[in-house]
Formats: sequence, C-alpha cells, structure tokens
Amino acid sequence: MPEHDSTSSRQDHAAIVRGLYRGFLGREPDPAGLAYWSARLAEGAAADELLAALMASNEYGLGHGAPGAAGIDAVKAQVASAAAPLLARPLTVVDIGAQELENEDHVYAPLTRHGLPYRIIGFEPQQDKIDASRRNNPDSHVTLYPTFIGDGGQHTFHINNDDATSSLLPFNRTLTAQLRDLDHLATVQTESVATSRLDDVLADAGPIDFLKLDIQGFELPTLRHATAVLARTNVVHCEVSFAPIYEGQALFSEIETLLRAAGFYLLDFSSLCRYPSAGSAARSRDRLGWGDAVFVRAATTQQDLLAQALVLLLVYDKPSAAQALARQADAAGANAATGLAPLAHLFGQAQA
Repeated sequence: MPEHDSTSSRQDHAAIVRGLYRGFLGREPDPAGLAYWSARLAEGAAADELLAALMASNEYGLGHGAPGAAGIDAVKAQVASAAAPLLARPLTVVDIGAQELENEDHVYAPLTRHGLPYRIIGFEPQQDKIDASRRNNPDSHVTLYPTFIGDGGQHTFHINNDDATSSLLPFNRTLTAQLRDLDHLATVQTESVATSRLDDVLADAGPIDFLKLDIQGFELPTLRHATAVLARTNVVHCEVSFAPIYEGQALFSEIETLLRAAGFYLLDFSSLCRYPSAGSAARSRDRLGWGDAVFVRAATTQQDLLAQALVLLLVYDKPSAAQALARQADAAGANAATGLAPLAHLFGQAQA
C-alpha cells in the first residue's frame, strides 16, 4: 500500500475514534484510548466494538443516569473512587481551631467520607476537648496537639461565656454592644498562654491540601508566621471578619491581601453571617459580621491540582472549577496513561 494510503487510513481510524468519544462521552479521547482503539480498527475490529465499550463504561452510565442530588452524589462517589488510586499521597488536612472535631461535622468531612486516603492534623489547646474528641472519634487518621497556634509569642487567652468565641484577643465591646446576638458576650476568665508558629510545628508535615483556620480574630498573625506552610498549601478555608468583633483583629481585606501575595486567589465565601442591631424590635440582619472565605493557590503540579479539584467538588460543590483544575492536572502529567483525562470528564458530570 502506498505511504499516503496508509497515513490516510490511520487518520480515518483516529477520526472514527474521536467521533465516537465526542458523541457518546462528550469529550476528546485520552491519548492512550485513541492509540488503542485506532490500532484495533486498523487490525480489522468493527466500530461497533468501540461503541459497545463506550456505552458499557461507568463514565457513560453516569452521564446518562438520573438527574438531581442523587445523581450528583453518585458522580462524586465515582470521582473519588477513580481519583483514589491516582493520589501519590494521602490528602492532608490541617485544622486550626479543631474543637469541631468533638461535636459536629467539620467542613472537610466529605474528603474523609468518600474513601480517599487522608490524614488530619488538628490543634486544640484545651486538653479536655482533645480527650473528648478522641473518645467520640477514635479515628487513627486524626492527630490532635494541645497547642495554641499564633505568632510564637506569649498572649492572654480570653475564655468567654460562649466557648466558641474564646480568643487570644479581647472583645471589642464598643461594637459587640451594638449588635444583637453579640451583646450578651463576656469574658469570664483569662490565662497567659504560649503560642507556636505554624512554620515551626508543621516543618516536617509535607504538602498540605486543606488548611482550615477558625481562631477568632487571630488569623492574620498566624498567617504572617506561616510563609513556608502556605507555599505548600493547596486550599485555605479561613474565617474572616468584616467588622472588628475583637480588639485589634484584622479584617477580610488584610487576610485577602496577604494570601494573594502568597499566590492564592479568592474562590468564594462558603458562609456569611450578619447581625441585627441591638435594641431594635426588628430582626433584620443588616450588619455583615464575618464569613468563611475559600482561597486556592495557583498550583502547577499534577498532584496539587488533583487535590484541589477534589476539595472544590467534594467540599464546596464547585464542579466547573473542579473540572478546570482536573484538566490542568491532566495537562501537567508527564504520563499520558494517568487516567486523568476521563477523570476530568467525570468532574464535568456533576454540572449536569
């Protein structure tokens, strides 16, 4: 056969493979799939064989399954199952302000429920809460340290009548007295405590995929002493304030400026809390108080991008952003047979 005929034949086979992938999976074939099926067609296999294989795949089934929340949950489960063997290391969560581990579902729980390999490093300075957490959650993947995280200095810890508001900073009573739901708060006890810097306590922790900070106004001093940690962190979930509930606390704009300089971009707010004015008969929540902000680092390695994609889909229900990161992860992979091309398409199914 003349060379141009052979070349034309290979192009025809590749075109058939591409056409079936586009028509039934809605995407381009991954390089390994394109090479395999083009070769099978060249050997005399019928296109019906490829068609049957595509329609029997989990990917096709998910794309043509039942709509709604149940369908999305199925897609998430399939994504996690497909991604688990592609992770070169366990997903690492660092939880600063870890008392949530004791009595309520923590924000990153979806990462632990889907069978992905993980480890959690938590910091809870109150030993009784650590003991209770270990009794209630005997999870061998969780390590809790009785450490105050901060700037490495000595500080006064303010224990308040609402324990969730206890802080290394005192209340800004001028403001809290003006806002219903905050006007009853008061400090009932103080103690002097030593704080540790994240860069010191996590020096050997390796890559961090999810860093959660909920430390009642002391986020900025903590982040200022976490330069090395931030350089290897993929997603930051940080409580931020829009009103100075504590004296001397940084507001959202300062947190965002620091994290932007460290290579992060603001993805979204996962929650926002507003307060009504004290002394008013109305319950209209007019004053924006605080929220939880989600920041994503501009990553380049395949493992970091894959971890970010999983966090954005499973934790925050951000399928289009997750799919974009999965596609970047596929492009960053040196090995064309990583399986990330079909995985990136699975992320897109959650948008259906």
